[in-house]
Amino acid sequence: MKIVMVCSLNDPAGTNIKERLLDAYPFETTSEWFDSSPVYSCIDKFIVSARKDVVFVEKLDEAFSDCTYVFISRHRAESGKPSLTAHFTGNFGNASFGGNSREIAMYSPRLLKNYLNELISLRKEIDSSYTITLEATHHGPTSLHSPVLFVELGSTEKKWKDVRTAKQIAKALMSSLDSKSEYAKCAIAIGGTHYPEKLNRIVFDSELAIGTIIPKYALQYLDKQILAQMISKSDQKVNAALIDRKGLGKYKQAVLDLLGGTDLEQISI
Repeated sequence: MKIVMVCSLNDPAGTNIKERLLDAYPFETTSEWFDSSPVYSCIDKFIVSARKDVVFVEKLDEAFSDCTYVFISRHRAESGKPSLTAHFTGNFGNASFGGNSREIAMYSPRLLKNYLNELISLRKEIDSSYTITLEATHHGPTSLHSPVLFVELGSTEKKWKDVRTAKQIAKALMSSLDSKSEYAKCAIAIGGTHYPEKLNRIVFDSELAIGTIIPKYALQYLDKQILAQMISKSDQKVNAALIDRKGLGKYKQAVLDLLGGTDLEQISI
């Protein structure tokens, strides 16, 4: 399966990571173009650049098929905390930053887990100020026909231009794309915070892969239709739900009732 890595020409972190990939790996310029920029290839991996912000890039399917999309991007946070994040995309409610309202993108739990584990394996090479973390599912694009993963460098302009750390992201990404690791159990996650510490521990310390994550602040939108997408958009069978019971708030009973109508194993965290 092809891997298509996507960055925005307006994004200093995405272009930083792209340049590190081109520097370290034998990518070659192809005869193909995307959004007026050349497409690079290295066997089954491709790099494309877009003029729009990556959350608004929706026409990739016209150029690629039977692939997985990895968006390399900046991460913003009000705290400014140095962070290396990864997450799936989707809008549980209205679409504010790309994609469609109430639509979850296709995703690959295996790829997310492998990427984060590769980053952890490089922990000694990464500045200790950086946090490595999952994020809850959010923003676009949501309607691409292949799985989507966001890989991000943040959270300030200075960090977006951090060449040393971008090299480690590129290394972790390429290793994860070549990894043969598979996981028998995949779980969606419900409740908790946007940066879910409990789920980080599961990714790093267990053989369970994690899919779409709906945090506490989005539980008002969780219904049968959203839950069905969370389960069906995975590229491997989802057989469990991780439930942060303390992170469900007033939606606890509604969530449990909804899950009771599925055959998912319920795992409290």
